[in-house]
Amino acid sequence: MKTYYIVAIIFLYSAFAKAQDSTTVEVPKIYLKAFQGQSTIIEGTSLRLVEVLEDSRCPKGVDCIWAGNAKVLVEITSESGKKTTKEIILNGGRVAPIYSEDGFVISIKGLAPYPTSLSKIKASDYYLRVEVSN
Repeated sequence: MKTYYIVAIIFLYSAFAKAQDSTTVEVPKIYLKAFQGQSTIIEGTSLRLVEVLEDSRCPKGVDCIWAGNAKVLVEITSESGKKTTKEIILNGGRVAPIYSEDGFVISIKGLAPYPTSLSKIKASDYYLRVEVSN
């Protein structure tokens, strides 16, 4: 009877045990801020938050029916000098990839600061939360 339990335990352990895959390498992501009106250089590529076109996000401390959006105008200048201007809608915390070349990806994670019911955000205080991965 004792042998039965030992065999059952060994069988269950082996059924749930996993071998570690040593070939998978997690590439670290870089997080940075891109302030309005300033160029942020990322590995030779320039990112600039040109303007916050709309910020209808529900302010902290207020009950809203709709969470709202933020709409921004972004200028990207590649290493070769090609300029691209994009209008991006940010909502719900989703990551918005805006530039990709040879596995190098720049994504927008959000717009900060988040609005509050007590104060108005100055244009110069806005910045993009940026994620960079290779």
